[in-house]
Amino acid sequence: MVNLREWALPIYTIMMQMSAGSMLALWVINIVVLRRYGHEIAIKLIKNPTMIIFVTVATAMIGSHYHLSRPAFSLFAILNFQSSWLSREVAFTVLFALLVGILLLLIFYRPHAAKAQLVTGWGAVTMGVITVYAMSRVYLLPTQIAWNSITTPIAFFCAMILLGGIGVTVILLINLYIFTLNKDGDLLLIRDVIQRVLTISTGVVVAVTIIELGNYGFQIMELINRGSTAHASLDLLLGLYRVLFIIRVALLICGVVALVIVTLWQRRRSKPLVRLLAPVYLTFLIFLISEVLGRFLFYAVHVRTGI
Repeated sequence: MVNLREWALPIYTIMMQMSAGSMLALWVINIVVLRRYGHEIAIKLIKNPTMIIFVTVATAMIGSHYHLSRPAFSLFAILNFQSSWLSREVAFTVLFALLVGILLLLIFYRPHAAKAQLVTGWGAVTMGVITVYAMSRVYLLPTQIAWNSITTPIAFFCAMILLGGIGVTVILLINLYIFTLNKDGDLLLIRDVIQRVLTISTGVVVAVTIIELGNYGFQIMELINRGSTAHASLDLLLGLYRVLFIIRVALLICGVVALVIVTLWQRRRSKPLVRLLAPVYLTFLIFLISEVLGRFLFYAVHVRTGI
């Protein structure tokens, strides 16, 4: 029988990191489009993605309560803000959700308030990145050898950038499909923007995948050289959970190879960009499953040292 409490934390961390990465990617796109094509085009592009990011953040926050024995008291963790990274994570998560929510309201009800949207958006991006950093600091514990390493923040930020970048690309392709059906007057401009987003996001995904694979290699070398407790974690990773680890790495490699092939195929054959929605969405699912497995392994292989 599946224990929801065991899966709530991995799912929460993945969804929050994906949301933070999506907000970062979306806002970089927004700034570039704003300067080149104006506020009207930018609003068209960011409206639906912002709504999806907010729903993802809200879902992650609700789901995170399932790993607590007394969920109603979770917000009291903020009271230890000065001394606890867990308290800071909770506070930053709430602020991130509030800023994304405010941005969404501004987009829908004050669409011409460009400056307010700009400031709120950058605030949300900043708070999202800080949330991921605080999240990684929670696990840098001297008693947890497998976690207490630079590999933990690297893994968290890689997941943020990877899932955020490919996630926003998928949402923009869905937008393009809708604009195509509606025969939007700005369709050519929007198509040009999304074409560039696809190319750049593919390059970013390749780079992040290389970093993730290197991070695993570095982690394994660290565990080899850090004593008996570290060896116990390594035995779990390469022994009991070896099959899951192989699947996790294989999915990561398959995802990046598939994305590169799809992107090159579309550019060389000059295929309609909207036809990439299904294959790019499939690669997103591959990456998502890979990262969920990676996060499960992160929690599964830790071995406590000391009392």
